[in-house]
Amino acid sequence: MKARVIVLVVGILAILCIVGYAVSQNAWVRSFFATSSADPVEIDRGKNALLKNHTPADAQTGYPQWRGASRTGVAPVGSFRTDWDKTKPKEAWRVPISGGYGSCAVVGGRLYVQDKQGDKERVVCLDAESGKSVWDFAYDVGKIGTGRGYENGPRATPTVVGNMVFTVGGAGKLLALEAEGNTITLRWQHDLLSEFQAPMPDWGVACSPLVLGDLVIVMPGGKDAAVVAFDKSSGDVKWKSGSNPPGYSSPIAASIGGQETVFAFMGDALLAVRATDGKVMSSFKWPTQFNGNIATPIIVDDEYVFISSAYNMGCALLRAEKKGDEVTLVKVYENRRNGFANHHATSVFKDKHLFGIDGTQGARGFKCVEFLTGNEVSDWDGAKTEQASVLLAGDHLILQIAKKGEVWLVAANPESFNLIAKVPKVLSGNDNWATPTLVNGRLYLRDEKNVVCLDVRP
Repeated sequence: MKARVIVLVVGILAILCIVGYAVSQNAWVRSFFATSSADPVEIDRGKNALLKNHTPADAQTGYPQWRGASRTGVAPVGSFRTDWDKTKPKEAWRVPISGGYGSCAVVGGRLYVQDKQGDKERVVCLDAESGKSVWDFAYDVGKIGTGRGYENGPRATPTVVGNMVFTVGGAGKLLALEAEGNTITLRWQHDLLSEFQAPMPDWGVACSPLVLGDLVIVMPGGKDAAVVAFDKSSGDVKWKSGSNPPGYSSPIAASIGGQETVFAFMGDALLAVRATDGKVMSSFKWPTQFNGNIATPIIVDDEYVFISSAYNMGCALLRAEKKGDEVTLVKVYENRRNGFANHHATSVFKDKHLFGIDGTQGARGFKCVEFLTGNEVSDWDGAKTEQASVLLAGDHLILQIAKKGEVWLVAANPESFNLIAKVPKVLSGNDNWATPTLVNGRLYLRDEKNVVCLDVRP
């Protein structure tokens, strides 16, 4: 009997030693076992924050880049009808396209999207009203990802500034294209992986380029080049900084106390980077399994920064504070493991709440969460959606469901869940990860085979 007890104790100690060693050696394992925490002083301070809703862009500005003009997932100003339960949205056009997961940019009556045909990636421009082809630019591309799957094509969204179009392909090629009418010219390009000694992410390069003044900013995740800024006109490197591994997020900028700051959600941390010279002013460790930080940071009041990841991670809220000519990240809370966890789709912010999909593959469904606490609203019972992308349009939420081919219209009301309509069989395939785009009463969707325009004008 004693011998059995001794064997059992030795076995338990061995298991504890193995777990302890794994925790000590692996950052994401340490993060997995970390407990959630909050700073009561910061929570109390936040109660007096204004937390203003994001202002939608005007109709003329349109939706020129990933998550719209301000990268907040808010549709531009423009009326659209919401009686989808009574009158199903009419399909205006459907245009075949090849593989890819990136969303559509729509500005100036033109739609921009990327795909992959055989050994070439393409940047495609369509007439936004008719769907007719305006131009496309094809270029050779190498392998996308490291063989874990999802190699169909680009996953980033074009960024359009005037007559310039900036794109990042799935294999890491950054292009600067100039459009003159129906003619497209390559002005400059960079191979982000080879030039900056960056590893190929398991599921391909996913960051959508950010244009900030005269800079084009991307996140290769290379040695001393986690974040890199190029001159918008010439393509010359202006600065590079950090050595964090790549994730799958896209950079976003805000003026923190007058200090222009780029927030880069890398594979293991959130970086606050000074836009003028690229200095990493502050960082918040957030190591996630597979470097799976995908959602774009959400910035509210040019002060609060929210990040969220799946793979048993959760979410965190930080306050960005200017001190001298630098910005420091101060933790408000972090909710690990059981916290609100965005997988591939970023949430949207409205009325001091977040609306988004919770859990890896959206396993925990569509949720409404208090921004200042990260806690789920108990009376807001969203249906199981699995993976989906969310767009905020006025007082409504538009969801593109990844696997079912459906589009949902939901009231953006934190008090209760109100599904207005489900539009079935709009899309095909199972990996429809693009975010819907709504401009001037036209809703643009993208699946694995088509770009679709639904007419929802009043």
